[in-house]
Amino acid sequence: MRRSRYFGIVLPVIIVFITAVGQAFAEKIPDKSYKSFSPMPILMYDGDIGWGYGGKVKFVDYLGVKESFDLILFNSSEGERWYVFTFSIPDIEIRQNKTYGLSFDLKAEYDKYLKYNFYGVGPDSKKDDVTIFTHETKSLQLTFGRGFSPEFIVEASYVIRGLNYFNIEEGKPFTDKLGRFGKQFVPYVSLVVRYDTSDSQIHPTRGVRLLFQDDIAAGFLGSEDSSYNRLTAEFRKYLLVFGDKDVFAVRALVQYISGDKIPVFDLSSLGGGTSLAAMRGYSLNRFLDKGKFLANVEYRFPIWWRLGGNVFIDTGTVWPSLDKVDFGKIAFDAGLGLRIYLPDFCVRVDVGFSKEGLGLYFNFGHIF
Repeated sequence: MRRSRYFGIVLPVIIVFITAVGQAFAEKIPDKSYKSFSPMPILMYDGDIGWGYGGKVKFVDYLGVKESFDLILFNSSEGERWYVFTFSIPDIEIRQNKTYGLSFDLKAEYDKYLKYNFYGVGPDSKKDDVTIFTHETKSLQLTFGRGFSPEFIVEASYVIRGLNYFNIEEGKPFTDKLGRFGKQFVPYVSLVVRYDTSDSQIHPTRGVRLLFQDDIAAGFLGSEDSSYNRLTAEFRKYLLVFGDKDVFAVRALVQYISGDKIPVFDLSSLGGGTSLAAMRGYSLNRFLDKGKFLANVEYRFPIWWRLGGNVFIDTGTVWPSLDKVDFGKIAFDAGLGLRIYLPDFCVRVDVGFSKEGLGLYFNFGHIF
């Protein structure tokens, strides 16, 4: 009873606070209702994590201050446990192409893989030289941003994060290397400058995005386990072709990390179906090093109602330093997929083919 009374007091206080500050966060966004609700049950198969089940739901503007609440609950047969809660004010789609005084995003995430793969570092790492272990991440990200104009946005984040590697396979190529990491507290700050003329954050069909990001980890930010500086530059272009729903999309990304204490999975990575590492014919984190180049090309087309399809090509490589970039060791894959377009997010399923086999990936949002 005491706990229920406590939450009965705290929850209304939180709602009143959000309502009171809402107008300050969205001072120049038109005063209209954006209320929407998008639920999505999950039953899928992924090449890295096996069969998965759970759900995703997003509420937009239910408090009337242009906010959104997003929740993902997911488990898989191969041992992934993924739980994410995101709160944004204004919602990322509501503030797209608008000037606003302040935005705030809170993202709490728990992600645990019972079977996580490490193939070593460098473009010459071998698929068969793999060590399996359990990888656990707990993070809380706080982001403040400002839209100085409809196209020019600046954001700053502080990410509180704990990593843990354990149950490492004995007698494998990287048993000793991974055993040196174990549990780490590795927060960092992230600074982003973005020029964005695209028409949507969720379903972009035209426009350009140009992003520069600097991630900094150091002792003065609260970590004794990490010290690095990671720079990312990204270019995206969206173009309507053949009609008002056929989209040609291209993305190029360059990243480089320097420092004397770099957690192994904070290195630049390629492989899998995540946005910043998308090589969909290769396993998650298949290639790791200090620098990387990544290019993705997609043609997205409608099929029926909310269902769409896409065909794509991914290519990229990693390198240890800027003077040792070798585009002769570039990797390629190609594939096709399906998209389910809901009002507040996109569901994607991709199948990628490479010289190392086939990758099947399920997630939310376009790759780029």
